[in-house]
Amino acid sequence: MYYKKTETSSQIGQRLLSSIRQIFAPLAHDVADSSITLHLFPRATAGERATAAEGFSWQGQRQFYPASVVKIAYLAAVLAALHEGKITPHDELERAITDMILWSSNNATNYVIDLLSGTTGDTLLPEAEMKQWCERRQVVNRFFNSLGWPQAQGINVCQKLMDDDRYGRERLFATLNGKNNHNCLSSDFVARLLSEICTGTFQDTSISKDAAKYLKRSLAPDFRALPHAQVNGFLGEHLPENLEYYSKAGWNGWTGDVLSSYNRHDSAHFVLPPAHCKAYSAITVVIFSHGKAVSEDITFLPQIGQALFNILAQY
Repeated sequence: MYYKKTETSSQIGQRLLSSIRQIFAPLAHDVADSSITLHLFPRATAGERATAAEGFSWQGQRQFYPASVVKIAYLAAVLAALHEGKITPHDELERAITDMILWSSNNATNYVIDLLSGTTGDTLLPEAEMKQWCERRQVVNRFFNSLGWPQAQGINVCQKLMDDDRYGRERLFATLNGKNNHNCLSSDFVARLLSEICTGTFQDTSISKDAAKYLKRSLAPDFRALPHAQVNGFLGEHLPENLEYYSKAGWNGWTGDVLSSYNRHDSAHFVLPPAHCKAYSAITVVIFSHGKAVSEDITFLPQIGQALFNILAQY
């Protein structure tokens, strides 16, 4: 396992799960339609090396339609491709990567996917060309499969992000061979990817640092007030504004496609001040939830973030 399960991490996870059940109760949301993964990073004492991450997972391998959380995977893949010289850096790509993560732009994400896969989308293709196109769109799946992560088993990262329904070859691709071919990720996978990025251990150190730069998010009031800031309504809303904080959220309501509608997720990594938590220096938390009630509610994720922060203060 990527992390070790300890008595303390299990206790923290169970306490958080208990809080989440209470938070979900007014929404009549079945907690079985959610998953939770925590990675906790023990605080190193003077003269000692940091020990391995501790963790907790509840339904962490269950696959969900990830909405915009999938953009973390596209971020990692495009930065690795740039590092390897498979893509040439240019100003429009830099702008697209920034907007993909900071403002969660779907158009920017689709530009990145086109560059990674060497494809464009929409209009129908003859059968042979469509087969070749589908294969090229598997590029990000191949990248993560090459890492050999157990957490990457069963994920699917090949679809563009749409503001409503799909058309033409994009619609056919989403239900390829009559099956659900939508993007899907687990909270365990996202937690590992976000943790490695934020601790500098994903691939080359420079890739990790570059990825973390895009994911870093201010909790200050002036940033919170901006549209699409992905703080208000998500895990960071009630957290102190001076925290070092990294995140990528995902949300959608009805999309016109029952296979991809009604989700609200968040993934965050934040550094814990010693005065607040003696045992751990940082934590990664990923929450996935599916259902109409949670997709429409903007209060439960901030409550979960606050509950976790309060729990950590006791360790």
